[in-house]
Parts: sequence; C-alpha cells; structure tokens
Amino acid sequence: DDSILNMTTIGTSCTSGTRSHLKDDNHPTINNTTPPATNSKFNELQLYTNFTTCSRCNLPPTNSKKLLTCSNCASAAYHNSSCQRSHWKTHKRCCKKLSQSLIPLKELIRWHDVFVKNETLQFQPNEGSDISSGDGISCGTTKNKKRVSSSCWWHSTNQANSISIRTLQQSNHIWNEAIQQWNVNEYLKAMEGMQFALEVYQTAWSYYGGQSQSLELSTEESGEHMKDDKLEDGEDFFESSMVLAKRLLFLAYCELDGGQVASARQRLVQCISIANTLFYSSIITTYNQSIKSILNDAYMELMLSMEEIESDKPLARHVANLAIANGNCCGWVDPMQRPGYMASTSSNSIQLTTVPVCSVEQRPMWCNELELNYNQILEEYHNTMTMNQWMDVGCGRRGSGHDDHSVVEGQGWKEYVLFGTGTLDCEDDAPFTKKLLRQHVPDAVTLAQQGGGEVIFSRLSPRTHIKPHCGPTNLRWTAHLGLVIPKSKSEDCRIRVGNDWVSWSAGKILLFDDSFEHEVRNDTDEERVVLLIRLWHPELTSTGLASQLVQEAIAKKEESIQKRYNPPA
Repeated sequence: DDSILNMTTIGTSCTSGTRSHLKDDNHPTINNTTPPATNSKFNELQLYTNFTTCSRCNLPPTNSKKLLTCSNCASAAYHNSSCQRSHWKTHKRCCKKLSQSLIPLKELIRWHDVFVKNETLQFQPNEGSDISSGDGISCGTTKNKKRVSSSCWWHSTNQANSISIRTLQQSNHIWNEAIQQWNVNEYLKAMEGMQFALEVYQTAWSYYGGQSQSLELSTEESGEHMKDDKLEDGEDFFESSMVLAKRLLFLAYCELDGGQVASARQRLVQCISIANTLFYSSIITTYNQSIKSILNDAYMELMLSMEEIESDKPLARHVANLAIANGNCCGWVDPMQRPGYMASTSSNSIQLTTVPVCSVEQRPMWCNELELNYNQILEEYHNTMTMNQWMDVGCGRRGSGHDDHSVVEGQGWKEYVLFGTGTLDCEDDAPFTKKLLRQHVPDAVTLAQQGGGEVIFSRLSPRTHIKPHCGPTNLRWTAHLGLVIPKSKSEDCRIRVGNDWVSWSAGKILLFDDSFEHEVRNDTDEERVVLLIRLWHPELTSTGLASQLVQEAIAKKEESIQKRYNPPA
C-alpha cells in the first residue's frame, strides 16, 4: 500500500511604517544542525536561523556574512536592509500571519528559559520509603515532601497560577464525563467537554505569558459526584503530570482534526513543557520511553500543523530546530530533514547516511548503466509523447501522490508512469527502459509495484516552481536522469535539496534524499524532463533491513492513528 511511505501528507505584527525590522546579527544565535551532545542535560531552544539564501534575490550571503532575519516572523532572511525594503511589499502579506503562528513557539522558548534557570523538580523521600516505580521512574509516595519549581505552571502548589485543588477535582470530573460521551460516539460534545475541563490550564499558561486570572468551575456545571474523581492533595506529581500531558496531546489531536489549529498548537507546547519537566528532572533515574514518546508525538503534530497550512510552512523548520535541541525528538538531526517517519536503525548498530545530495563517488554502479544508455531512454521518452497516458501530477487518477498538486506553482508538472500505480498494463510504451530498470535497479521496480514509490518520466513546464516540501521518510531516495534540460543558465533551472542548489545535466544521474526539504525552479521558457526513480536508501539494500523497517513504519503509523481514537483517562 502506498500509505506505507506517504505518512505525512508540517510576536509583534508588522506595519507599513515598520520596514527595517531586522535582527542585528553582530551577536548571532547560529543554528547547529549536528545532533546535540547526549550528555548535556539542557540544550538551548532557539528558532532556526541557518538561512542560506536571501529572500529577496535568492543568492547566498556575501563575504561569509550571516544573513539578517526578519525580527517579527523569523522566517525571511536578507543580505541587508536594502534587500529587506525591496522585498517588503511581497513579504508583508505573509509576515503578520507568520508572526501570529510563531507565538506558541516563542512561548515554549520563554518557558524553557525559565525552566533552565530555575530549580528543577525534586522529590525528597522519607527514610525507608520505596521510590522506584516499575518503569525506571523515581517518584515519591503521597507522604514524600516535594518541592515544585515555579516553571511547573500547571501544578496546584505553584501559588502564581491561582489553581485550587477543588478546581483540579472539577476539571478531572468533567474530563471523565467527556470520555463517556466519546465512548458513545458523541465526539463533538466530548471535545467540548474536554476543552472545558482543561480551560483552567489555558488560564495558567496565560499567567506564564503575563495574563493571569483565577478560574473556578461551578459545581452545577461540573456535577455533584466529584468525590469519585477526586485528585488527592499530594497525589504523586509524576502521575498527575503524565495524565495532564496525555490529555493535552489528545485534545490537540481532536482540535487539529476539527480545524482548531491555534488552540491545538498551544496545547502541544504546553504538553511539551510538562514532558520536558518530567524528562529532565531529578525524579527520572533512567531513560523513560513513555515521556520521550509524548515529546515525539507532540513535536510531530506541531510540525505537521505548520506543514499542512500553506502560509505557515516556513515555520516547520523552527519546530524541527526546537525538536532537535530537545533531544533529537522524532529522530530528526537536521531541521531541513523532517520526514513524517525517520527510520531508526540504532538497534541494529547501523546509522543511515543522511546527505542531501549523493556525491558521484558514492553513487551505486547502476547509475553508470543508465547514463550509458541515455540516448535510447531519451528516444523512448519521445515515443511516449504521442500517447494519451500523460497526466498532471497529483490529478488523482492514480492511487499515490494525489496531494502532490499542492506544491506546484506555475504552468504545470506532468508525469508518465512506467512502474507504479497508474501504469499501462503493457510493455510496448518503453520496452528498453523497462528492461534496463528491471535488470539494473530491480529494487526500485519492486518498490513501485508494491505501492511504495514510482518510476516516471517527469516533465516540468516552463516558468514553474515546485514549492519546498519534505518526502515522507528517509527509507527511500530519489534519482533523476536528465533527459531534456533547458539550455539557459543553470541557475535558471535547478533543484534545492536541504541547503544545496544543484542543476541537471542531460544524460547524468542526480541522486538525492528527498526526505530533506527540497524545491525545484524552472525559470526558463523550456521544459525540463527527467526519468524519476524512487528507490530504497542504498544502505538498506546492502543490509537487508528494508522489509523490517517498512513493517516498523506501518506499525508506527497504525499506532499514531489509534492514539487519535482512544482518549486517556
């Protein structure tokens, strides 16, 4: 099934009188895309700043000088204020919206700064008490003395948040009533109940942002049987905090599915703050997978919420940058490589190579075979031009890639399928090319036939832009054999993979990892045509791990679906 690999589909406002709102990078915060040291307890959370091209002129920095970033949306970069002023008429249309969508990320960074500076959560067990839980978490009994950091914004012992024990009891009761509605398929009523149950925490988080007010739920609205749902004063902090983190995450799922994106994003950063407190506090004696799983899920949903809204896509890099600093959540190691499923082979002592573009020296031998037979492949491409099987990419006429049209901007992008869903059930259209692929790249053919990829002739029309996006997984790579390449300057027709801009050459293979953010620009008046091949990551075929990791991907996808249907108690 193609869904195996298609698993992802990701503040002051500007005014016209405030044009030169650039950060002065005399003291820049430079993003490090290498994995943080695992022995570091805290890593600074910061937004992505490693921009490599000017938003105005699409050129790299000059004289090794770092680009300046828009101080409002943090998502546009310029050589200087002159570039920024020239781009303002274009940028101002999206800057305000980006700035608003950036607020939850800034709140998370602000919370994390306070958390790092303040004392961390500590439990002081009574003498002789057993504080070790079954999953390696050290947590005291209800008799233990505990000291809660002021960054624990959600806890009733934090005097600053105005949350009373009675309010938490009422909140817990309302949540349990909402679950009963969920279990009888009253999903909208259940979600409204869950939102009301957690409103007290929205207020507490607002306090953290500087807008505090006390919230008490009325007995009439919360019911008369709260004693069954009572949260004991002094109940184990870890247990109650884990429950809240799971509830926030589940409600965020519901709100995202219901189109309430702004509220969902705030709940996700609240969830992340709670999980971080537990993960980095001294009550954690060993690595705890359950907390890491919550962090992974929350960061993934936060990133996808950015990717899935066109105007917010630039913010996905910021989310990935935070996730990486937060212990390589989601398995990401580079903000430019953020697939929905990042294969992990650590249990097999194998680390998949993560390079945006494969060097000529590292290419598989079959690349040479395709290049040697370029002329015959080109001739068969020309033969297909007389057939009526060409279709617009993402038109829905085949079972995969039906969302690909959303990244096309301009005159169009067409495909002719050789292997994969939508192919002709015959060998007469391109017999030599098909035989060559079966002989030298059999894994790519098998992958396409199993629904995990495709082999196509790909035609990109003149003046067309394929907008930045990431592939669904690092399990597979993409190869392009240049067939018809515009004769204009190479910078007028090129592809960016990660931060690298490269161009095609007729008869040459370009091999890259499409789980890195990539985009294509054809700014010429000619078509660009390539033979596009999806294939397993080369290191998977050499180790025999492909099947195992695909099964893992399927299992994780199913698990992520189930989490959206089973509310936590």
